[in-house]
Amino acid sequence: MMLTLRNGSEPLMWSVKTAGSGYRNYHGTVLAKWTGGVHRFVVWTMYSDDGDEWECDAGAYCDTIAGASEIFAQRAGTQPGHWVSWFEQIEETTNKKEVTDSE
Repeated sequence: MMLTLRNGSEPLMWSVKTAGSGYRNYHGTVLAKWTGGVHRFVVWTMYSDDGDEWECDAGAYCDTIAGASEIFAQRAGTQPGHWVSWFEQIEETTNKKEVTDSE
């Protein structure tokens, strides 16, 4: 499943839940590649009515994938170490201005 962020950013990892947000059908947390500012990564809270297209707010902006993964883990209620090898690959390729998904 790939999701689309309305702001055009590239989602790298996300956690989604249905209902419970009070006014939208879906809500979650996303770690995305950010090209709209000085920081390379951002973690947002996201909301959707249909589960396909997502609006984002409450961003935490980071220079490193490690910093962003810590914030993502806190917001999503997960453990950051679980993704270490995947994040290391993103960090290496992002330094070359390219992110690829090897899975």
